[in-house]
Amino acid sequence: MAEPTNGSRSKVEREVVLLKAAKELIDEMVNHEVMVLLGSDPQSEVHFRTATHQRLFNIFLVDFLSKTDKDGPVGSTSYLDGLGSIAYAPCFGSPDAVRPLREATDAFTCWLEHEIEVKTWFRHANAEQPLRIQRISFIRMCGNIAKHNILRASRVADELAVLLGKIGLVVEPDAALLALAEFYERFHTDILNYHCSTIAEFLNNIRWGIYDYLRPEYTRSYVFEGGEPPMYHYTYPEGVVSELAKECYWELMNEVRCPPDFRRFQVYKTLKLRD
Repeated sequence: MAEPTNGSRSKVEREVVLLKAAKELIDEMVNHEVMVLLGSDPQSEVHFRTATHQRLFNIFLVDFLSKTDKDGPVGSTSYLDGLGSIAYAPCFGSPDAVRPLREATDAFTCWLEHEIEVKTWFRHANAEQPLRIQRISFIRMCGNIAKHNILRASRVADELAVLLGKIGLVVEPDAALLALAEFYERFHTDILNYHCSTIAEFLNNIRWGIYDYLRPEYTRSYVFEGGEPPMYHYTYPEGVVSELAKECYWELMNEVRCPPDFRRFQVYKTLKLRD
C-alpha cells in the first residue's frame, strides 16, 4: 500500500510527524553534549562547550527556522510556524495542556521578528555601519555562512549587499563576499553568543511545551500487557494509519514517558537587555 501524500495525510498525522521532527531538532541543539547549563534560576545561563558546538547550534537553528519540503509529509512550513499552528488547533489534549506550547512558540516568534540595529565594521568599506536587521534574518545568514565557504555563499552575500544598500553603501559582488567575514564575526561570534542562553531557553520551553501537551495523550494511549520482560503497546488515535505516522507516534509516546533531560530554566535578565 502506497504512503499517502501530504495532501491526503490526515491533520493528526501531519501533527504527529511535525512534532516528532521538531522535537528531534531541538534535542540536537539543546543538550548536555553541546552546552553546559550554569547557575540557578532565575540566574541561569548556558555556555557552548566549544566554538564548533556554537557553529553546529547555529546550523541546526537555521534548519528549525527554515521551510520543510513542500512535497514532504507535512507540506511547506517552518518548524516554528508548524508548532504554532498545532498550539492553536491541537489534535490532542485540553486547552490547558497545550497552553505552555502556545506561549513558548508565541514568545520565540515575537523575539525573532524584532528588528535590531548593530554597528558593524566592514574593512573593505573602511567604515562602521549601523545595520538594521530582524533577529531571524541574521541567524539565518550566520547559519548559512557557517555551512558554506565563499563558493556557495553568493546568496547570503547578496542579502548582505541589500542590507548595506539600504544604508547607502553600494558594494560589488566580490566585496560583499569578502564582507561576510566581518558580518559573521559580529553577528555570530558576538551577537549570537550573547543571545545563546535566551535562545536555548526559548527552545527548551518549546520542548517542555511538547512534553506537557503530549503527556495526557501518553496516559490515554498506554496499555500495559504484563509478562516478563514487561510488554506494552499504544492505542493509536483515530486518523493515524500510515506507517510513518505510526512510527512517529510510537517514538513520541516513548519519549514523553520521562521528562526532558534538560531541566526547565530561566536565564539572567542581563542576557536579555541588548539587541
